[in-house]
Amino acid sequence: MNQLELTLTRLVLGLVAFVAQRFALKNEVLFASSRDHVLGPQLAALSTAIREAAPERAQRVALAPYSYGITSKVRYLLHLIGATWALHRAKITIIDNAWLPVHITARRSGSRVFQVWHAEGAYKRFGHAARGASTRADGALRTLIHRGYDAVLVSSEEVRPAYAEAFQMPVERVYAVGPLHSAWLASEAHVAARANALREQYPALEGRRVLLYAPTFRGRGVSRRSALAISPDAIAAALPPDWIVLIKAHPLVPITDAATHPSCLIVDRRTPVEDLFPVADALFTDYSSSVFLWSLMARPLLLAIDDIAEYSQDPGLFADLSASDGIGQRVSSAADVAALLTTTETHGEAVARERYHAFAERYLGPRAGLNDAPARAAALILSEELPAQRRSERQ
Repeated sequence: MNQLELTLTRLVLGLVAFVAQRFALKNEVLFASSRDHVLGPQLAALSTAIREAAPERAQRVALAPYSYGITSKVRYLLHLIGATWALHRAKITIIDNAWLPVHITARRSGSRVFQVWHAEGAYKRFGHAARGASTRADGALRTLIHRGYDAVLVSSEEVRPAYAEAFQMPVERVYAVGPLHSAWLASEAHVAARANALREQYPALEGRRVLLYAPTFRGRGVSRRSALAISPDAIAAALPPDWIVLIKAHPLVPITDAATHPSCLIVDRRTPVEDLFPVADALFTDYSSSVFLWSLMARPLLLAIDDIAEYSQDPGLFADLSASDGIGQRVSSAADVAALLTTTETHGEAVARERYHAFAERYLGPRAGLNDAPARAAALILSEELPAQRRSERQ
């Protein structure tokens, strides 16, 4: 967003906020996002938990992904007008990404905003914690982005400082509640049942070992792209015939080079990647935060991160998953992938499982409390004891 666009947007949304604040607050919860037209996993889980805890509390949504091009930007501005009105009428707003109405309009007394982010743990740097050229990616919004949160809900104590840095807010306002969705991955019975359902949905998986190929992306906005140098076709060709490569693109980055090997299967990129975990014998990715939920599976994680020195400078990393206390194994070629998946590890499965469990507890919280995370988050959000952020802290 350039300076002219920001100025015009602030004027329009500021006027909407001014008028909305002349009306009484509604006792409702607003779920808002700029990522999709549907509730993301975190927001959906919280919506259910809040409905169970306070069925009388009304809920509203304001969902639309940011678009590019003049026509799309005008359409998005029209959406933001309604979204800003909803923000300034709701007592509670919950978001899972940067969201303009929160950042560029003056908050009203009596309302609260909760950031729950759209990924568990803390892997690659984001927000104000980003490094290198990524720090300039928000353009004119750079000084305004991620302002206005009363509290941030994260998965564990380990990651609280990372989110405090990313959102430039006191660590005391970052609360560890556990993973807001997919805690069922810690249950062998639930995983087995979902694996059977996936094999029925995708018959090509029946009787095959599955490598889930799920890259993230590089760049921002219209420049987003996948950057994995090891193609799924090459991996499928290198693996024994009893393996199949299940390809799941990042929801914001479609796969442009269609795999043609008969042992490759592409699934809808809108499918949450963790929904595919039960049927996967191993995960192949690069810098995806899905690795934190994957740790609950205690199955091999292969990382294509040959550019880690460059990536550590821009946008940067909070953690190196290939380090001694991590869970990932680095690969540089299809031959590496095949070798790791077909060779028995010398250190033993028990040791590896212990490392996965320790990693999961560090980044997701105690295993015994995983299932209660949405309820804990809902109780915190609905609590009248949590103080709203002072005006001076929002700036």
